[in-house]
Amino acid sequence: MEYNYAITISYDGELYADFKTADMLEAVDVWNKCVDHGFAKEYATYNLSDPIGKMYTKTFYANGEVSVK
Repeated sequence: MEYNYAITISYDGELYADFKTADMLEAVDVWNKCVDHGFAKEYATYNLSDPIGKMYTKTFYANGEVSVK
């Protein structure tokens, strides 16, 4: 299957999982579920890449801080 969207999940700088899909709505649904630091000890980073090369990043820290780019 060809995909256009990719989401990667990293905990404390180590790749935990990746998800690929051709469906924009499915990618956005998965992206919207990334809401906390998950299993990370210090921080979790979530990246969403779209077909035109734009990358969106959310970082959740265990202390409650959040960074969105």
